Amino acid sequence: MRAIVYSKYGPPEVAKLMAVPKPLPKDNEVLVKVYSSTVNRTDSGFRSAEYFISRFWTGLLRPKYQILGCEFAGIIEEIGQHVTTFKKGDKVFGFNDKTCGGHGEYLTIAETDAVINMPDNLSYDEAAPLTEGAHYALVDIRAAKVEPGQNVLVYGATGAIGSAAVQLLKHFGAIVTAVCNTKNVGLVKSLGADTVIDYQTQDFTKTEDKFDFIFDAVGKSSFGQCKPLLTKKGIYISTELGKMERIYFLH
Repeated sequence: MRAIVYSKYGPPEVAKLMAVPKPLPKDNEVLVKVYSSTVNRTDSGFRSAEYFISRFWTGLLRPKYQILGCEFAGIIEEIGQHVTTFKKGDKVFGFNDKTCGGHGEYLTIAETDAVINMPDNLSYDEAAPLTEGAHYALVDIRAAKVEPGQNVLVYGATGAIGSAAVQLLKHFGAIVTAVCNTKNVGLVKSLGADTVIDYQTQDFTKTEDKFDFIFDAVGKSSFGQCKPLLTKKGIYISTELGKMERIYFLH
């Protein structure tokens, strides 16, 4: 099969189109013929390994799994003998940041991992991009232990993570203030945000509201900048580590 392969860390040029063996599903796995995938921040981060800590998962000196593409959508072509959840011909989509594989014509994934049948009203191109941003948003929302009725601010509400966060937070009953640019105010309102702050005309740090959770979905704010907006037990989470990776040490 054909796949985009990277055998070393570096810029986009390290990824090359190559012919590689077609994977075979294990007893608990399905073989997916990939119809759509994406190139997202996870793929780019794994490829460059600029955050050295990522190498503890992907390989210290060189990548262990050399076909990127953590988001995918396609059709199940084969199933392992112990698979009961899926059958041949099922249209599925999913997220796999362990072994990836979406940048190849085929990938394998365990039936118990993050793969599920596609809704009938979605195309492959619509289903594949749904998972990466939503995955990170949900992980951080759960980490913050958001409860119904809490005030939450999402900074960067139009990216993959931020747009998913707004919708998930509303689903969980939070009161959402979203920060975005002028041209996307209408979009963010349509996602369900209760209040939208246009950072091009307003300084979001000047709001008089206090928040139980501030979620920077693009990593462009700081804990110090947002601390005055937090309630006494408020939580700040950013998708980036911050200068000198100090975000790990802030509570």
